[in-house]
Amino acid sequence: MAYAAALISFAFVKRGIMEGKPVTQMKVQKMVYFAHGYHLAKYGTPLITEGFEAWKFGPVIPSIYETYKLYGSEDIVDTTLIPDEQHLELELAELGARAEDAINYTWDATGDVSARDLSAWTHKPDSPWAEAFKPDTMSIPIRNDRIEKYFTGVLTSNG
Repeated sequence: MAYAAALISFAFVKRGIMEGKPVTQMKVQKMVYFAHGYHLAKYGTPLITEGFEAWKFGPVIPSIYETYKLYGSEDIVDTTLIPDEQHLELELAELGARAEDAINYTWDATGDVSARDLSAWTHKPDSPWAEAFKPDTMSIPIRNDRIEKYFTGVLTSNG
């Protein structure tokens, strides 16, 4: 089952607050990308319903950007300004085991990595972002089949 990007990003934001490791808007984008790639590689299905776009600083889900842009580059330490916060809280309890696995794996793998380092990782020359990005063009889709192939290689090489 695929979920709204708003729910998966909210899961990372809430976890960051609860564990005393708040995330930034940029970091949550990269964590959702990583979780989505992991889910595609491990289960062969998307984690989120929206598609990623190749923006200057890496893969982006525009709706996540719109939700969290008011935080700028600051840590997100409070969720009261997030649209539908109460609804998202309820939906968190209904995440399936595969989504939970992708979120937990991603948190363990990237929780202590800076947003800047995660962004640099998404910019590697053979990455799906690097293949899609064109400096003078906005909103270029990054295909799920390419993300799946890339993450399958990443997960295989990391054991």
